[in-house]
Amino acid sequence: MSLDMDLEKVLAKDLGPSASSFLSRQCKSHMGKDAGSLTRADLEELAKWCYIGVKLTLGADVAENTKKGILSLM
Repeated sequence: MSLDMDLEKVLAKDLGPSASSFLSRQCKSHMGKDAGSLTRADLEELAKWCYIGVKLTLGADVAENTKKGILSLM
């Protein structure tokens, strides 16, 4: 499975069907790249941006779980 698919799976735990669009938006807006071009070296920065985005809508506890899930793919 590709890294972006692994990330969608992690995000889907808390974001459901919006995981794909959320991932795409975070990558393009904050990292300037497509989700398909992410590498493991990008995961720390992505985890930071996803934490911020999830925290705004679902709270700090859910955001922390999301961040941990992303970092577990390193």
